[in-house]
Amino acid sequence: MAASVELGILGMDSFHFFVQRPERSHRFYADGLGWQPTWRSSDQMTNATGQRSTVYQGGGIKVVVSTPERDTCRAARYLSRHPAGIGSLTFEVEDIERAWSFLIGREATPIHAIRDTQTEDGGLFRHFSITTAFGDVSFRFMERRDTECFAPGFEAVTSTSLQRPFNFIKVDHITSNAPTMAAPKLWMEHVLGMEQCWDIAFHTEDIQAGGDSGTGLRSVVMWDPKSGLKFPVNEPLQPFFKEGQINKFVEDNHGSGIQHIALEVDNVVEAVRTLRKNQVGFLNTPDVYYKSTPARLAERGVNVDNLAHRLDELHELRILIDGKPVDNYLIQVFMTDAMSLYNEPEAGPFFYELIQRCGDDGFGEGNFRALFEAIERAQDEDES
Repeated sequence: MAASVELGILGMDSFHFFVQRPERSHRFYADGLGWQPTWRSSDQMTNATGQRSTVYQGGGIKVVVSTPERDTCRAARYLSRHPAGIGSLTFEVEDIERAWSFLIGREATPIHAIRDTQTEDGGLFRHFSITTAFGDVSFRFMERRDTECFAPGFEAVTSTSLQRPFNFIKVDHITSNAPTMAAPKLWMEHVLGMEQCWDIAFHTEDIQAGGDSGTGLRSVVMWDPKSGLKFPVNEPLQPFFKEGQINKFVEDNHGSGIQHIALEVDNVVEAVRTLRKNQVGFLNTPDVYYKSTPARLAERGVNVDNLAHRLDELHELRILIDGKPVDNYLIQVFMTDAMSLYNEPEAGPFFYELIQRCGDDGFGEGNFRALFEAIERAQDEDES
């Protein structure tokens, strides 16, 4: 049996966001994304943990937003070292005992052993957490038995279903940035038993040799074959190591961390139209990116006449497109990072990606280079 199968990850259950401004998070998730608050920490749990938490859910995606009410709680300790950001990822597993034995056998570092808690509906919630090679981000593994409860101490919130012209499906991938990818890559391989499935290295120096500035990265993608979850890890690439986008994230985040989470939706075009109306901000891809799109896709074996999406519409909405033979493609768009959106460093450099896969299971490899080149050309045009 393969190592990743022995761990037995079924999928991502939720991710945990620590913030100082819960009212702003509510506006973003409820009013912006149209997600519903589905669970809240009970008063008893809030008093016990020192932090107040709300679970927002869109389709199969759940985020826990926690705010400190005591300086000694987990959220407060995280926020004393970092801006707002993701402090933990929770994975559902087939068998909690097997996952524990597998990870301990591969020298994982547990934060606590397996905890069993009876839920109010008569079921059992079992979980444990471990440290990671992603700075202060922890991983939690959980198993629910005969319960629909989100987690012990949470109370269900009655909410109405929202009708929208698109659907959130699941977390597609989780991307992290680090000063060096070696530690997280090796940790995921040797502790979690994951496998490398993709890599890329790119720098704008490739297209503008001898420039005064530039940005680049090296990236590997690790994945868990059973669940299909993928984990890109980026590191800065010299020259201009310190000025590059990846190192800037590490500095703004005060260390390694989760840069963005990609959310799979069934209709990116309608998602962008709807979310823009809801005042959700997106990266403004320069016009020059779209000038080379037909030729770039043709080089990658994609016939633009066979696409289900119109290139002029993608251009209008600033949506990126990439593909691979034969006529498989994906479209993706990146939201504005929080610190830029709110003009506040404490809001953090984290952002979301929306992705729709039309037969392409990759990572928009062509978009890495094309977008970097487009930004570089647009900067040249501004300076001329």
